[in-house]
Amino acid sequence: MTSKVVAGAGDMLDLVVRAWAAATGEPVMGVEIPQRADYAFDTSPLDAHDPATTVLFAAFDERFGNFKRAELMRDAMARGFQLATIAAPGAIVAPDAKVGPNVFIGSGVVVGSGSVVEFNSVVHAGAVIDHGVRLKASCWIDTGVTIGRRAEIGAHCILRMGVAVAPAVKIGRLCDIGVPGLYRTDVAAKTVYDPRYEEPLIVYGG
Repeated sequence: MTSKVVAGAGDMLDLVVRAWAAATGEPVMGVEIPQRADYAFDTSPLDAHDPATTVLFAAFDERFGNFKRAELMRDAMARGFQLATIAAPGAIVAPDAKVGPNVFIGSGVVVGSGSVVEFNSVVHAGAVIDHGVRLKASCWIDTGVTIGRRAEIGAHCILRMGVAVAPAVKIGRLCDIGVPGLYRTDVAAKTVYDPRYEEPLIVYGG
């Protein structure tokens, strides 16, 4: 029998365990993955689980631009685990939408026809992804965010509560959009909208 394991830390670990169990009606085990002093993950707790008989989800928050969650996912893949895709009860995902591995879709989320949600992305409760949207890898879409039809969200983007993206708008990679409002024009890569500042911040280099 295949076992279900969520490996990670914090609120995301608990959220995904509960959602996966509710969606499948099957037992789901949460495995806490600590971080060492250098912030690298200690994945030794996974030694107790056989990759041949375990489906795993790597659960972590958006810190460090979603790269820590991606790191945990890569560690799990290196151990040979198959990665799950999880839609919580109440989520609506169009039959022709494409959703990658290690993607979590929260309760009440709508993923429209023809949309693509690439691997390791998190879409929280009540968010709306309209038809034809492309959500690239390792994004974090917060509760209630709306992304209009045929918009494109770059890899490792964070869209926080109160944000709405108008149809066909492109948000560049590595953006952190934290100021509520409707974004009607394209946003350059590595732009940070922080409510503490009156103007957007542009991150150079890297």
